[in-house]
Amino acid sequence: MSRRLYGVGPVDELVRNRPRSIRVLYAATNRAEAKGKDPVAALVAAARAANVQVELRDARALDDMCEPGARHQGVVAVAGDFTYADLDALLRAEAPLVVVLDGVQDPHNLGAIIRSAYVLGAHGLVIPEHRAAAITPVVTKASAGATELLPIVQAKNLVRTLEDLKQAGVWTCAVAASPTARPISTLDLTGSLALVLGAEGEGVRPLVAKTCDLHAVIPMAAPGVGSLNVSVAAGIALYEVTRQRGTRSGVSPA
Repeated sequence: MSRRLYGVGPVDELVRNRPRSIRVLYAATNRAEAKGKDPVAALVAAARAANVQVELRDARALDDMCEPGARHQGVVAVAGDFTYADLDALLRAEAPLVVVLDGVQDPHNLGAIIRSAYVLGAHGLVIPEHRAAAITPVVTKASAGATELLPIVQAKNLVRTLEDLKQAGVWTCAVAASPTARPISTLDLTGSLALVLGAEGEGVRPLVAKTCDLHAVIPMAAPGVGSLNVSVAAGIALYEVTRQRGTRSGVSPA
């Protein structure tokens, strides 16, 4: 079964990192043949250099290849199925940082979290197999192509996966309010760590939160709107880990 990726950023990442997975790349004729610095023309040149089959089409044909309202930016790639990683692939680094999502269903939130996880140094991400967003073209577009760079595990049982992480020496920290929760900046997050974030509105489920070693909260100056968006919370939590690890190593986080 094939999947379709669109958008200059996501397709560029695919061409650079997994060109052999691309069955055919469709590009808008006017942009592929444009003179100057059109990114689609540069992408087509890179794809051809990587021996990717490229076919030129008009913009309307590209529209028909994508879901309604999609912004393909003049390029669509047809590739094989998305390949999920094994949990072991996330644990090969020294002091691995893993993001675990408990039922995030909005594909744009998932894509934004994947993008933040990649640029802020996470070694991988875990999502549930059921009742959660999977990796789709919308997610890949929202992640700016980070789905093609970050190992992603699809877990059949999230609690069991957390237990496996703990047995591997990874501390698990739920970003969730609880009687024992502490401000995230007061916790030592420099060791092997899994950050657990919950679904939009519901947060981390009680059984998942109970499984975690630590609970952290992100202090809010004005809590009148309830809580932070999950992708924003993920970005803040990941930055705090990066800040602490950078401080301990003498390197300032980007």
